[in-house]
Amino acid sequence: MLRVERQGELAIWIVDRPQRRNAMDWATMEAFAQTVAEATRDPGLRVVILTGAGEAFLSGADLYEMAHYRTEADGYRLGQVMGEALRQLEEAPWISIAAINGPARGGGVEVALACDLRVMAEDADLAFVQVAWALTPGWGGGQRLRRRIGPGRALELLLTARRVSAEEALRLGLIERVAPVGQALAEAQALAREILRWDPEAVRAIKAMIRDGDSLPFHKALQMEREQFAHLWAAPAHWAAMERFLQRNRQGLDPGRAG
Repeated sequence: MLRVERQGELAIWIVDRPQRRNAMDWATMEAFAQTVAEATRDPGLRVVILTGAGEAFLSGADLYEMAHYRTEADGYRLGQVMGEALRQLEEAPWISIAAINGPARGGGVEVALACDLRVMAEDADLAFVQVAWALTPGWGGGQRLRRRIGPGRALELLLTARRVSAEEALRLGLIERVAPVGQALAEAQALAREILRWDPEAVRAIKAMIRDGDSLPFHKALQMEREQFAHLWAAPAHWAAMERFLQRNRQGLDPGRAG
């Protein structure tokens, strides 16, 4: 099952199947896809944190249930449900954070890579184990991995199925922060609070700028960035921030200090 906890502009999504190390059965995958779709239409949502219950993050699809689905059509359905959900997650206007609280395996790593940011507990590890099941990634993880760390390193991880520690994941650029043992969710919440401090429109624009830069020719990406900047320059939130800066200056405080 997928458990959703709402805290104002923040939502925490918890895959709650600890008896299966949070492997996702059909019902959980469908619930995840529906939750993502509904969240994309929620104007009050600004940050989503995704994590797993108990001692694991996510273990991809529940192989005990999937053992009953053996056709190519079944495989396509499996890829379609989660692949489309993760595409929507990636393209959503809000920021998504994976709180990797424990082992992440196979599709679970693919889910983490579709999030905007990743926080990983120092005792957690991750592994692309699909090749051990004579499979490729099916939820978009292969393409996201290649774009993040390059084709050579991506092949090495995909073809060995080896475990990657939090320290190595940080060094490779697979994650953005390492948290103390048992503190991945708390660190993700702290990161969410940092993001929630800022103007929502600016945050959405920054996400779009970084996300779309990979798919646009460089000159078009530059133009998009200039247009976003110009739009935000004229927006009330920018001029409210400018007035706070000028007010500090008039009061004799450090005029170079931002924030």
